[in-house]
Amino acid sequence: MRIKQGIFGVLLLLAGCSLVPDYKRPADEAPEAWKNRTPKPTRGATISPDWWKLFGSAELDRLMNEALVNNRDLTAAIQRIDQFRALAKIAGAPLLPAVSAIGRHIYTDSTRSGPGLNTLEGQWSLSYEVDLWGRLRAGRDSARAQLDSSRFSYDALRLTVMGDVAQSYFTLLGLRDRRRIALDNLKNISDVLDIIASRFEAGGATALDVAQQQTERANAAAAVARLDQDIAQAENALAVLLGRPPQQFEPRGQSLQGIQIPGADPAKPAALFEHRPDIQSAEAQLIAAHADIGVARAAFFPKLELNADNIFTAAMMSQPAGIGVALASSLTQPIFQGGRLEGELERTKARRNELVEIYRQMLLTAYREVEDALALGRQAARRREDLLLSVDSARQAYELGRERYLAGATDYQTLLNVQRSLLNAQDTEIQAHTDVLTASVLLYKALGGGWREM
Repeated sequence: MRIKQGIFGVLLLLAGCSLVPDYKRPADEAPEAWKNRTPKPTRGATISPDWWKLFGSAELDRLMNEALVNNRDLTAAIQRIDQFRALAKIAGAPLLPAVSAIGRHIYTDSTRSGPGLNTLEGQWSLSYEVDLWGRLRAGRDSARAQLDSSRFSYDALRLTVMGDVAQSYFTLLGLRDRRRIALDNLKNISDVLDIIASRFEAGGATALDVAQQQTERANAAAAVARLDQDIAQAENALAVLLGRPPQQFEPRGQSLQGIQIPGADPAKPAALFEHRPDIQSAEAQLIAAHADIGVARAAFFPKLELNADNIFTAAMMSQPAGIGVALASSLTQPIFQGGRLEGELERTKARRNELVEIYRQMLLTAYREVEDALALGRQAARRREDLLLSVDSARQAYELGRERYLAGATDYQTLLNVQRSLLNAQDTEIQAHTDVLTASVLLYKALGGGWREM
């Protein structure tokens, strides 16, 4: 008896063992600094989670809040979190004893020797698996890590939705600015066409001049129609991000003018480990994979189960109640499984190794996204500065060319060239302005939407 008690004592002590390999974050050295640096910001070095407010647009703030509440992808992601929360609850249940009960009522019909008999029978059972090798705890920890991963995935999706809303809004405003420029250009072309037609009737212009200007007007009208199409599609895309039917959505903003361009001095690359939710999600998956290895290793070792049964019987009229208790324990050791256990262990290790490479690739992608956003922001800002000068020069050239053409001091081809140059400069400047704002959005997304200098 003492030997048996000693064996169970050793087994219970083994319940504190764990076969889960120690987790260490993959030791990839982070770069010391970014290659594409930006000037120091004028509005502080801390980016808050509500970074979109730095653009100073009340309408963007309203649209963003609406998207965070009503976006269908986000609401679906919340339901996925609930699923993983339930799975974590299920995975933790085997660590507690399982209790069940059964009750029966038996009626025996009356006989010549006596009346009928009512009998109640009840039984409850308790079973408990001693977690000798940490298998159950590892399963629970794996499920909890999966839950953490789902939460980080939601944060990553939330950041993506915020970025898409901001980019779509700025794209829409840029298209509306370009449409306004295209309409101004159409009006100018139409005015010049009237002048050329009058001069043609007076013999001061050729039929070729009239035909060329008519072609320019048709092309300008087609450009307006194309921008109308792009605006409609941009509005529809933004409506879907907000969880609205496109038929019920009409944003009020009309221009990029007034949108502030915030500065940002990104934290060191190592900060991405803690502030990119997609990287945190990948690391949580890696932690879960380590726990799964512990589950697979523990399957090779004995499994100890303890059971207790209580049986209650009572005749309702005359006989006294009877109670019986049965205690049992079983120790199960797998001997031959046809390679199933070995295969499962190999699978979990390969899965862990795969997730390590996915994690490392995700880091590289994160570094690239920050560098791309920094490069785009710097080059787009330089390009816009040059284009603003180009717009001023092109406007002066057009006004001078028109005056000289009306005075008969220059030919129609010169007027046509300066007319096209003005349109191209104005349109390209708006696109560069949109790129500058887009680069800021991309930078905030690449940095994880909120960070503090480390």
